[in-house]
Amino acid sequence: MTVPADPTEPFAGNAPARGPGALRLAVCAATVAACVPYLSIKIAWLSGSTVGWNDAAAARDSVLYVGNAITLGMDALAVLVACAFTFPWGRRVPAWLLLPPIWVATGLLAPIALAVPLGTAIQSLASTEPVTGTGNGLQGWVYGVVYTGFTLQGIGLLTAFVLYARRRWPGVFTVRTVDVPTGPTRSLQLLLARGAVVPAAVCAAVHFFWGFGGTAGLPHDLAADRNAPQQVLDGVWGLLALGGAVGLLALAGRARRPARFVLPLAAVWVGAGAMFAWSLYGLIVTLAAADALGADTAPVSGLVALGGTLTGLVAALTGAFLLAEHGGARRAAQSARPMASSTP
Repeated sequence: MTVPADPTEPFAGNAPARGPGALRLAVCAATVAACVPYLSIKIAWLSGSTVGWNDAAAARDSVLYVGNAITLGMDALAVLVACAFTFPWGRRVPAWLLLPPIWVATGLLAPIALAVPLGTAIQSLASTEPVTGTGNGLQGWVYGVVYTGFTLQGIGLLTAFVLYARRRWPGVFTVRTVDVPTGPTRSLQLLLARGAVVPAAVCAAVHFFWGFGGTAGLPHDLAADRNAPQQVLDGVWGLLALGGAVGLLALAGRARRPARFVLPLAAVWVGAGAMFAWSLYGLIVTLAAADALGADTAPVSGLVALGGTLTGLVAALTGAFLLAEHGGARRAAQSARPMASSTP
């Protein structure tokens, strides 16, 4: 019997692919519906419309045009991924092709889904300033539509992914961390995990500082317009970064607590995704707007973004090593059995 070269194969189930139930269809429909407003706005802007803009001239900036095209493609990909998690054809998509986009989406959307509702409530109760701030090029309703959509997309995509993963990789939800075998890359996993803790802690500390009201290290325009949602987002980012680092140590060290493998894996998935995706986004924005920022560029925020990008990537690679090593061990064990390579 040929064993597929898929690092997630050891956790796979043997249940045949069946049509989606009512719950999965409802989650998919809700997720796609949450994407429609954002996609509509982006299509309108790319078509030359200035709907939602206070400054029509700014809407025609070439950098914004490229950014709008990229984010339109990302949201369209979210629709495709939601459908893959729902319909039987999604079970045939290779894991290496499906997992990276949902990992990045988790990293981008999970902090928003956690921080924006709480931050908006705090801002509304504790301040008379508008949630969207003042002096923006965009009208306030655009922020409401976009971030409400992002929150709903995050909830929908993560729910669809969990329902999909329970079907395709049921072993992830049942195996204990201590039962995951170790192999030749164990020492490398421990080295990378321990090495990732320090930069993750430093990045988290800086975001906690900004979350509690500090502005040192931020560009002047960002420091002047800080509000509760942005501060809560920084705090959530810091918590996720620390959670990802602790989860990575638990995985690499095969800790006995928490017992279930899925718990530290989920912490690494969300924490590393948040570090990588948000930090990479910050780097791209800084590089794209370098001429506009000029002397207002803040080296500290750039270094934090670079550190978060690299740390999140290292954490993700460490997890990939662990899964691939476990897959190799299982394949070797199966090939050693007479029944694994022949039939009676």
